[in-house]
Amino acid sequence: MTLFWDNNIGVRDEIIKVEMKMREALYTRSPSMRHIIDYLLEKGGKYIRSGLMILAAGNGDYDSDRITTLAASMEMVHLATLVHDDIIDDSDMRRGKESIQSKFGKDTAVYTGDYIFAKAYRLVAMNYNDHIDRFADRMESICMGEVIQNENRYNSNMNVRKYLRIISGKTAALFGLSILLGMHEAGFSEKESRTMGMCGYHAGMAFQIIDDCLDYSSDLKTMGKNTRTDLTNGIYTLPLIYALGDDKKGMLRDCIDSDRIDMDMIQRLVVENGGLEKSMDLAGKYTKKSITVLKDTGYRNNEEIMGVMKKLLGRKY
Repeated sequence: MTLFWDNNIGVRDEIIKVEMKMREALYTRSPSMRHIIDYLLEKGGKYIRSGLMILAAGNGDYDSDRITTLAASMEMVHLATLVHDDIIDDSDMRRGKESIQSKFGKDTAVYTGDYIFAKAYRLVAMNYNDHIDRFADRMESICMGEVIQNENRYNSNMNVRKYLRIISGKTAALFGLSILLGMHEAGFSEKESRTMGMCGYHAGMAFQIIDDCLDYSSDLKTMGKNTRTDLTNGIYTLPLIYALGDDKKGMLRDCIDSDRIDMDMIQRLVVENGGLEKSMDLAGKYTKKSITVLKDTGYRNNEEIMGVMKKLLGRKY
């Protein structure tokens, strides 16, 4: 579960504490729910948000117990959104194994996501009164991102601006919050914390754009989750949006409007029309914005954070 952080023993050890705190916070007397939680946490993830929070906190002096508890609540919010996302997308795979909605049913998945959300907020309320508003604000951003995305299903006129607004809420908001809270916990001012939070925000934008590119360039074995499900569900992401904008012969639009969608043909046309290349270019621009913040502020852990950003940009999974 901590493979992503194996080159940074300090962060890896803190993330082990994060997972332990997640298990403690999510404990329940219900045997069936305990089984589901164990199943969810068994594979784990990259813990990117936690790692960024810990690295940001390391720019100053921080309390390990406080930061790992806060990171646990952040990961729980993220985990709950993944459980609910898989219901909406009808996805049967997540992190290389069967999704909760596929293995245990949609009803159980709804309750599981709700339970994790509730426990995450309890953790924040019990320990971080001053952060409750921030968490609520980011959850509102996530929900509104989902709403806008749902409003634009099967919209072949979907534009880049709307897409960026969606991923700003769904992904970038939590990345930004992770670094902001890490800085805040290390004793930095609100202004300093917000400035560094923008580094996380830009990284989150790049991360999601790359993730959407991988849907068109990777497979289930590589990704550990279903690819192309967005397209099947009428969710048109940046590579397709860019490719439609350069669809001079109308072949791509005909493909996505067809009753029988030819995924391989669409993938080929997205590549030929420059959708992937343009999307990766934009991801690179967001990454550069993130790195510019790191260089301009020059805190002691910024080089390590920069290394994480570059690793995320070059990932294939």
